[in-house]
Amino acid sequence: MKTLEHMEITFLAVFLAIIVGVPLGIIVSKNEKAGQLILGIANVFQTIPSLALFGFIIPIPIIGGIGYRPAVFVLFLYALLPIIKNTYLGLKSVSPAVIESARGMGMTSKQILFMVSLPLAFPIMMGGIRVATVINIGTATIAALIGAGGLGDFIFAGISMSDPGIIMAGAIPTTILALTVDYLLGLIETKFPVRTFGHLVLRPGMGKRFLIVALTLILLISGGYMWFNHNDDRIMIAQKNFTESRIMAQLLSVLIEENTDLKTDVRELGGTMPTFEALKNRDIDMYVDYTGTGYVNILKIDGEIPPTDEVYERVKDEYQKRFNIHWLQPLGFNNTYTLAVPKELAAQYQLKSYSDLAKISDQLVMGATAEILNRPDGLPGLQSLYEMEFKEIKVLDPGLRYNAVENGDVQVIDAFATDGKLKELNLIILEDDQEYFPPYYAVPLVTDEVIKQHPEVQPLLEQLGGVLDDLTMQELNYRADVEKENLRQIATDFLQQQGLVQQN
Repeated sequence: MKTLEHMEITFLAVFLAIIVGVPLGIIVSKNEKAGQLILGIANVFQTIPSLALFGFIIPIPIIGGIGYRPAVFVLFLYALLPIIKNTYLGLKSVSPAVIESARGMGMTSKQILFMVSLPLAFPIMMGGIRVATVINIGTATIAALIGAGGLGDFIFAGISMSDPGIIMAGAIPTTILALTVDYLLGLIETKFPVRTFGHLVLRPGMGKRFLIVALTLILLISGGYMWFNHNDDRIMIAQKNFTESRIMAQLLSVLIEENTDLKTDVRELGGTMPTFEALKNRDIDMYVDYTGTGYVNILKIDGEIPPTDEVYERVKDEYQKRFNIHWLQPLGFNNTYTLAVPKELAAQYQLKSYSDLAKISDQLVMGATAEILNRPDGLPGLQSLYEMEFKEIKVLDPGLRYNAVENGDVQVIDAFATDGKLKELNLIILEDDQEYFPPYYAVPLVTDEVIKQHPEVQPLLEQLGGVLDDLTMQELNYRADVEKENLRQIATDFLQQQGLVQQN
């Protein structure tokens, strides 16, 4: 299923890029001023990092959001440049003498284009199409971060959980798919009867027929994807790209499906901002977030952090007023940010608190996630408060930071207090003795629309209030990250233990 999703997203994007890119390449070859503008625009899209472009597109109306549509649009933009450029280079490589000979034989400009220039340029044009397709097959893995599915789901889950097996489950099929498609396109490059195709195009009425065929193919591919991924009246649940968020999403999903007639669809959307934007735009219906994240990152409230209850009440009221989003009952655990070090290092320097760490920070390398480096309540403010100055800071994926500290590449990492890897690696959590980080109590967020359309959902989810403490959440994360248990099974087991789901 994931391979099929990957193929559909990639092939539709490339197909659209061929339909648009080849005519643009022809224009570039014939009009120098227009050509510079077209190539310049295509170059701009190509130079924007793919991860950034996927993130930028989420809040944009019509083409944005999450899922299939924005993923195809971004991949379409990435495929344009090699197709336009190789079409232009292929046409420019045709000898002027050949063109003149054709003109001398009485051929029209259209006949020269379709029966002489394009057939001679075809191998170079196909080179661009092959490059665009292979690049897009790889780039499409990033589309998993905006809920488009595909083989990237395996890769990002595997990285987050430090599980090479899950990574390979996505990487190997992606590689095989890219090599297979490149081989098949190579056969088309050498075997396709280009000249015969040129004759067909020039027949009366054939242009309209080719247009109809092209549109039919687009509809079939996109329609097929939508058929296999249609949501009916499903509840869309999002998860962020770390283990705890994935477990929370499965808790919501299992609880709803086992106690109602509703079906759910769980999508991974990367970090905080893409997930929140998707909820605000109603591309998703619910997810679990943290009070500190809502207070600092989304609402951007400055000043001294109030007590825990006040933080919760403030975000609850503000979200309802501004976004028509409900904060339900907190689940019970506080997954605050913390700094962790190996037990041996803590013993060597008698490290118990952040203040102790600050005294030797210039001798240590820190491994930090990109999010904590950019959050208003993140590392810059922490360093300023405690006067920390690390020897070096390495930006790492949430899952890879544990590999880095285990291998000795870094000596300090940012972590969540409930991470299962803390237990496995026997890391020491240091005390935030000046109380820099706000409370991060996990809470389900649900849109007004879901509560109105499905009134049974809110009281059901409210039953999760207070059912988890820090140690229990750490144990669930441990089962996922270390013991590699199935996330849905972990969620089901816990809900059955709490009597919220009947045992089979």
